[in-house]
Formats: sequence, C-alpha cells, structure tokens
Amino acid sequence: MKKKVWIVEDDPDIGEVISILLTDEGYDVSLFPNATTFKNSLPAADADLMVMDVMLPDGNGIELCHGVKTSETLAHVPVLMMSANKGMSDLNGYYRADDFIAKPFDIDEMVRKVKRLTI
Repeated sequence: MKKKVWIVEDDPDIGEVISILLTDEGYDVSLFPNATTFKNSLPAADADLMVMDVMLPDGNGIELCHGVKTSETLAHVPVLMMSANKGMSDLNGYYRADDFIAKPFDIDEMVRKVKRLTI
C-alpha cells in the first residue's frame, strides 16, 4: 500500500514540484494550498507524513505542526518542516517537527528525508 504524504504549501509551483517528485517515488500525495484547507481535512487525516511550509497566507506551519504534535490522534505522524529561513532548523523548539529542510531544497535531499520519515 502506498504511503500517504500531506503537503501544506502555498506556492503552487513548489507544491507541484514536491507533489510530482513524491508521486514518482510511489507516494500518494495530497496538496493543501493553505492552513484553512489543511485544518478542515484534519478530522479525516490518514497521512503517514506531513510536509509543512512555515509561511502560509492564512496561518503558519509552526502552529499547524504544534497542533498535529499535541493531538491525541495525530501526534504519531512525522512532520517535515520547510522554510526559506534557515534559522527555523532548530527542531527542539516549540513546534516539535521531526525534521527540517531549507528552501530552495535539493530534490535528492527531499526524497531522502521523506523516505526516512515514512519507514
């Protein structure tokens, strides 16, 4: 069965690149363009991994990650944060992400991180 990856990314070009990349790697990808559509889908969440951008037009990935990681039903789902702000890579802070990738990201590095988090 295909692993499911949820991506929260407001830039349609970046979202499409990640979606195509991971689909080609055999993942079932769901793309969310903003925090609102992501939050509205959480009750039915069946993701094996969530990839979240930090800066979103209607919220931020740090708050979304914190919400997932403090949820009784979703805390087990790994979260990979993305940001153009390399200073966000401190994973021991408030938001409890499992890993971080800086934008612009290397495609091979993205695939490696996703595979490691979906084992």
